[in-house]
Amino acid sequence: MQRSFALSILLVVVLFSALAAAAATFRFRADRLRPPAVETQLEIPPFPSELAQPFSFGFSSVFADAMFLEAIQTFGGRRQNETLADGTPDDRRLARLLEYATDLDPKFRGAYRFAGYAMPRTTLDGRVANAIPAEQILQRGVRERPEDWQIAFVLGYLQAFYLFETEQAAASLAHAARLPGSPAYLGLLANRLTVQGGDLDSAESMARTMAQEASEEKTKAEWQARLLDLRMERDIRVVEAAEKRFQARNGRHPNSLAELVAGGDLAAVPEEPHGKEYVIEHGIVRSTAGPRPVLRRPVEGPHR
Repeated sequence: MQRSFALSILLVVVLFSALAAAAATFRFRADRLRPPAVETQLEIPPFPSELAQPFSFGFSSVFADAMFLEAIQTFGGRRQNETLADGTPDDRRLARLLEYATDLDPKFRGAYRFAGYAMPRTTLDGRVANAIPAEQILQRGVRERPEDWQIAFVLGYLQAFYLFETEQAAASLAHAARLPGSPAYLGLLANRLTVQGGDLDSAESMARTMAQEASEEKTKAEWQARLLDLRMERDIRVVEAAEKRFQARNGRHPNSLAELVAGGDLAAVPEEPHGKEYVIEHGIVRSTAGPRPVLRRPVEGPHR
């Protein structure tokens, strides 16, 4: 009797253990199939890099590579044409992974360049996402890899065409233009952005410096020609200011620059630096040497 009772208890225990094991198996499979929580995705890896680095035992670059590969996969799996809200989880995940990779390996030039190209996103609802985190990563890249002109170039591109930070973009491109291996057009582009921002003094100073530092005669000649264009732009702005004063007082446009001088609005007709002349037609001032060295300002829109 006692033996039969003991066998019954043993059978119940075995059956209960089997059911518990089966339940644990099903739960494990369900956990694997369940999509990860958004909070978990946003914090991958879930601990700061300053804690991970001491425990990497000298293999921090390997861990950085792993984070970089995960960022590439995230970028590749991101859906196209999403709204700002719909794409935010992937945006933040991508930023987190690239920040982590460059924290672990501050000299990781590939991660910096990839951040500039992959992180900014134009959204379906007409916004720009992830531009500021990308700018912050690239700014650190310029500090950590000051010899890499491509990182500075990508930073300048981001600042100019996503954030409309004209002055900062000009400075970034000017830095890139001074680095070995950079294409010659970068300096001219930086100079044009400086003019667009309205700072002619900085533009002329940059042009003089680049002309002095140029090792090739062709490049030196291009910068000297740029200085003439900038002087022309300065003269045109002076004449434009005089034209506005004349129009405000007389209620009409002047017929010529000589009329501006006669009315006391312009001290003297400036000498055109290319050997041509300035003319005014229906209130528009121009040089017969050619178009003004000014870019159109970007259309105002969401900057962040």
